[in-house]
Amino acid sequence: MPQTKRKTAAVGLVAPAKAAKPRARNRLNREAIVAEAVAMVSEGALEALTLRGLAERLGTSPMSLYTYFRSRDALLNALADHVFALFEVPPSAGTWQDDVRNWLHATYNHFLQHPIAPKVIVWDGHVCPAWLKTWFPIARLLKEQGLEGQRLAFAMSWFTTAAMGFITSRIDSPAKHKLSMIAHIEGLDETDERLAVELWLHFQNVDQKAALEFGFDVLVRGLEAIIRGESPWLPNSFIA
Repeated sequence: MPQTKRKTAAVGLVAPAKAAKPRARNRLNREAIVAEAVAMVSEGALEALTLRGLAERLGTSPMSLYTYFRSRDALLNALADHVFALFEVPPSAGTWQDDVRNWLHATYNHFLQHPIAPKVIVWDGHVCPAWLKTWFPIARLLKEQGLEGQRLAFAMSWFTTAAMGFITSRIDSPAKHKLSMIAHIEGLDETDERLAVELWLHFQNVDQKAALEFGFDVLVRGLEAIIRGESPWLPNSFIA
């Protein structure tokens, strides 16, 4: 006797998709909140991080987050603490110049491994304490070389701007130097178009490590010039 086949689903009916389960609330803790905040900032701008948006991602209410962080600033401080606690402080190498180079390498590697680090250095018009702890070793090194007051402030202002700009640009450099970046250069005149193609073809062969080392050497030599007071761009009042 032939066996009757059982119908497992009505014709024309599709099983509804299962809704994503929210995170279990009993797993909510400070570490889980910070980890999700890291993920949220990694996906977009720092301004996108809100307690309401973070609560939605965690499957809880904003009030639940206030149990751990009394404000968005408190959350951002905790986020910065987490990110810069991972910074590997290089040991002293003997000369202050080598110490600066090692700090630059450590910062480059840290930004490379943790892309959100530059995003959390400053927010809402103030600098985070975690970054200051990471940055102050350079200020102490320069004080030991005799810089103080306005001269120290000048050196740190120049060095920080130049170093952070250089490091972030070097990290972005490989992506910006792909040939696809000049796919739409029809607006250039013929001479400039040829120059762009020539440059981007050669960009592929640039030694990235050599470019990094060259930039770091320039930064160190700039500090040496400030310390010696020999730079022609320094006001007379800065010269020891």
